[in-house]
Amino acid sequence: MHCHYNSNKHMILVDGGKALRQPVVDLDIATAIERILQTPESKGQIYELGGPSQYTLKELFEFMGNNLNHRPYFIDYSYDELMRMYLSPNTNWEKAAHYLIIRPDYLTRARQDNIITDKEGIKTFKDLDIMPLSTHHHIRTTCNYLLEKLNLQNITAKGWDEIDADD
Repeated sequence: MHCHYNSNKHMILVDGGKALRQPVVDLDIATAIERILQTPESKGQIYELGGPSQYTLKELFEFMGNNLNHRPYFIDYSYDELMRMYLSPNTNWEKAAHYLIIRPDYLTRARQDNIITDKEGIKTFKDLDIMPLSTHHHIRTTCNYLLEKLNLQNITAKGWDEIDADD
């Protein structure tokens, strides 16, 4: 996901976070790769794999924040504003780039749709007889797992080292 929390816990959006994404769960990708490797006819074929639903970046950020019981706060910049900041000689961009994780390639990707469209000769999950999981279910499960591990009643109960050690 293209987001970054700065020290004020704000998320940076480019062009209102309207760019579409079609996220896919890693388990579905692994299943697809397994089927592709087991099928001799798949040799030389091209596959584009995307989840069953399309979301805007802002929707994904809001959904994750809501599932973590944290309301996301957005700072919305237009692409042109961020590029002006990036190109300005008055900006300490090295510090800002480290802080905001913004580069021209990031800005360009953050405003482009990244979804699967039907193309001749390109195969998808349908061709592999796989019905991918909806991303929002996976996000909810992951967030619930994190909340359980963090024990939000006492946020200092477990550090990340302890959480990693449990896994």
